[in-house]
Amino acid sequence: MAFWNRLKEILGLSGENSGKKGAVSPADLERFVQAVRSCSTTESVDSAVVEREKELVWQVLCQMEREDVKPLLRISFSDAPVSFLGSKVGGTPYLPSDASVPCDSTGRPLRLLAQIDCRDLVALPDFPHTGLLQFWIGQDDSSGLFVDEGHRVIWYETIDEQVTEESVLAKLAVSPQSEDDYFPVGEAHSISFKEDHEPRSFGDVRFNQIFTSKYNAISENPIEHIYDLSDDAYELIDESVKGGGHKIGGYPAFAQEDPREEEDERTVLLLQLDSEEPYVMWGDCGLCGFFCSPEDLRRCDFSNVLYNWDCY
Repeated sequence: MAFWNRLKEILGLSGENSGKKGAVSPADLERFVQAVRSCSTTESVDSAVVEREKELVWQVLCQMEREDVKPLLRISFSDAPVSFLGSKVGGTPYLPSDASVPCDSTGRPLRLLAQIDCRDLVALPDFPHTGLLQFWIGQDDSSGLFVDEGHRVIWYETIDEQVTEESVLAKLAVSPQSEDDYFPVGEAHSISFKEDHEPRSFGDVRFNQIFTSKYNAISENPIEHIYDLSDDAYELIDESVKGGGHKIGGYPAFAQEDPREEEDERTVLLLQLDSEEPYVMWGDCGLCGFFCSPEDLRRCDFSNVLYNWDCY
């Protein structure tokens, strides 16, 4: 299409001249030949530029895969029986005998999204390796996203073996529950983990700055943003480093955009749950993430966790 538009422009057949008719003169034919040659040359140059961009993009992505990777545990849903004290999504949470169900600022009880047996996290440095790590979110139609204190991350360093599932269910029975079930998790499911590593994801708030800096160091045509690249080069990035899936650690993905600013210190992905029927569904096939700073993680301080979910 670009070829024919350019050809019409050179021949004077665009705009107000587009509807004119008449006999074709020798001069017109000569102009036609020259126009075809001009457009063919332009198309070749444009194609070469795009291929060069793609080559440089691939070089930068390979460099980032070597230099900017994080370990992670990929999460899979399991058919194994759901354990009261095990790693799972949904289900009955562990609650010490002196603990109550966490609530949001309006007093509405939160609900367990996921519980992690920290012994499953030994492959991730700085994460707790004993006890249970729990993720709670609200039961309103925003799943706690737009409610003060609408989420909570709680770490129980030690487990009271005297606490039973029945005793916790008795506590939950007296907590008011929402009549509208907006919760992203239906039935409880056990989860298993697999070690992996990945480069910085396309959606991460720092990706553009890091990528463009490396790209401009080797390119003859500097860019300010990855959106300045051709569509083909941009799609190569988009398809290569998505960051989706269920995981602990690694880099996040977003259906819309990263809510963090570049200076935000909460760079650790504590948990990401994607949409996967019939296990989890965030609105219209979205995903959620919980973030904390490296320092807070080392201190097992989960009082300043960022919670986000978005969908398409």
